[in-house]
Amino acid sequence: MALNTRIVGSGTDLVLLHGWGICSVAFDSVLPLLTPYFRVHLIDLPGYGDNLDAGAQVKTIDQMVTLLHDVVPKGACILGWSLGGQIAMYYALKYRSDISSYITVCSSPRFCEELSEIDQHDQIWPGVESRILRAFTRLVKPKNKDEVCDHFLAIQAMGSPSIRHDIRCLRTALATKPKPLYEALQFGLQLLNQLDLRDDCRKLDLPSLHIFGDSDRIVSSEIAAYWNTVSRARAEIFPRTSHNPFLSKPLLFADTLQSFADLVNELRV
Repeated sequence: MALNTRIVGSGTDLVLLHGWGICSVAFDSVLPLLTPYFRVHLIDLPGYGDNLDAGAQVKTIDQMVTLLHDVVPKGACILGWSLGGQIAMYYALKYRSDISSYITVCSSPRFCEELSEIDQHDQIWPGVESRILRAFTRLVKPKNKDEVCDHFLAIQAMGSPSIRHDIRCLRTALATKPKPLYEALQFGLQLLNQLDLRDDCRKLDLPSLHIFGDSDRIVSSEIAAYWNTVSRARAEIFPRTSHNPFLSKPLLFADTLQSFADLVNELRV
């Protein structure tokens, strides 16, 4: 089964992957700023939105990125937000020669906090406490999944100066699409609990951009320091921004993406 894709705009191919509990319509409000410069490919992950039926096929992240590979244009830049950022990283690792670059937004190669054997001086990795993520996984049940996803919207916007606007935008957009499958939600939480791409990403020689919000309550902007150790990676921390920078700072978000795309295009000449 091929994944359904919305394609809008013209220019450099840019693929957008959404986060946990939310489908690609989350990006709709920023599209007018992107489509004059990018040909945007909006892909709902399996089990979400327009690809609800594909959720039953996906049991591993390899299966997921294989499905994505069938619809991601060669030479595109792939952008992932939150959980979508981990999937974008994994895609870049598996299909490095098929994309020009990758971008993560409020994401992390390792979501869980832990004593890191990879980083020097036995530092604590600045992620979400494992016990909290495990508790959240247990909280999500088939009967309450929609309510949990709605509550998660408010958690994402915490710390944003435009919190009411951000939540309203997401709720209005999401009301147009079916609710995600329970199995897709649990699979996403499994990835957030288990994936650790830190060592692999350090070896990935590919242009990348990593955007963080300084007020993000989910993904710490301290993770930006990690990308300073990765070849050809750059990190940007948006001021007064939480987990949804494309909502609270749409102009800055679009300008940052355009500048990065210009840089990548110059390197390819």
